[in-house]
Amino acid sequence: MKRFSVRHAVATLCLVVASGKSAEACDLCALYTAVQVESPVEGAVRVGASEQFTYLDRIQRDGHYVENTANQFLKSSVTQVSSQYDATDTLALQFVLPVVARDYRRIEDGEVTTGSTTGIGDATLLLHYIPVRYADGDTLVRFRVFGGVELPTGDAHLLGEESAEGHDAMPTDSHDGGGSEGSGHHSLVSRHGGIDHEATTQNAIHGHDIALGSGSFDFPLGAGLTTQLSKFIFAADAQYNIRTQGAYSYQYANDWVWSTAVGHYLYLDDHAQVALRARLSGQYKGNDTGKGGVEYSDTAMNGKFIGPELTALVAHQWQGVLGWDIPIDVNNSDLQITPSYRIRAALTYRF
Repeated sequence: MKRFSVRHAVATLCLVVASGKSAEACDLCALYTAVQVESPVEGAVRVGASEQFTYLDRIQRDGHYVENTANQFLKSSVTQVSSQYDATDTLALQFVLPVVARDYRRIEDGEVTTGSTTGIGDATLLLHYIPVRYADGDTLVRFRVFGGVELPTGDAHLLGEESAEGHDAMPTDSHDGGGSEGSGHHSLVSRHGGIDHEATTQNAIHGHDIALGSGSFDFPLGAGLTTQLSKFIFAADAQYNIRTQGAYSYQYANDWVWSTAVGHYLYLDDHAQVALRARLSGQYKGNDTGKGGVEYSDTAMNGKFIGPELTALVAHQWQGVLGWDIPIDVNNSDLQITPSYRIRAALTYRF
C-alpha cells in the first residue's frame, strides 16, 4: 500500500449526523466532521466551526401535505464548534460542542404563539480510525470508521411537554376521528376527497422538536468511503445512532443517516483544490417512546434530500464545505412540520 498524499485529499462531505427526532429535529444532535476533510496528520491539531440552518414551514400528515393556515414555522440554527487531535496518521479524537438557536410559531392551548430557545446542545466525543487508504497516481481510496458518545449537556426541560397530561399514551388514529381535542398533539380532522381539512389548527411543533438536549447518553457509530479517479469524486457515508432513555423518561428512537455524493474538481493543484458535488442524503427513524414504553405517534420520519455541495482545501490547512439540501421525499407519521430547505457550511483550520 502506498502512503496517502495529503495533496490528493478529497474534500469529503460535511457529514450531518441526524438524530432523526423528525426531519427538522435532526439538528438536535447534528454532528459535522469537517475536520475529517483530509486524513489525520500525526500530531496535528484542528479547530473548526460548522453551521446548519433549517427552515421548516411545510405541515404533513402521514406523508401528505396539508395547508399551513396558522403559518406555523420553525427556524433552526445549529452552530457547532469542534476540535480534533490527530494522534497518528490513522487515528484522531474529536470533540464537538453545539450552540442551538430556534425561533418558532406554533399553537399552544388553542392560541397561536411565537417563541425561541437558545443554548448549548448535547456535546459529542468521537474517535475516528482509517483502516484502509490507498493512493496511486490519480487514484485514491479511503475508508474510515468512527464511534463515540453523545453527552447530555443540553437543556432538555421542553421534553416535559411530552409527559404532560394528554401526552402519556399513543393517540388514537386521528383519521377516524379518535383524536383528543385537548391533547396538544391531535384534534378531530375531517377528510374529503383524500385531503385533510382543519389539520393546521393543531400544533405541529412539540417539545421534542425544540428541546436543546435529550438528557440521555447516546452512541453514534458510522463508516465512510471516499474515492477519487483523476478529477472525479465519489463518497458515501452511513451512521447508526443508538439512543437511551433521557429526561422525563423520554427516549428518541434509534436512527439511520446516510449520504452519497458524486462530483468533479473545478480546480486542482498542490496548494488548492475546489470541487463541486451533487449530494443525496437520507434519514430513517421510528417512533419515540415515553414512560412505560408508550410510543408517540407523531415522531417517525423517513426523508430524502438532494442538493449541490461545494468543497475546498487550501494550503493543506484551510478546509471548507458549503451545501444546500432540498427535500425530495418525506414520509412522516401523523402530523409534523417538515423542512423546506437546509443550508450547511463548515470551516476548519489545521495547525
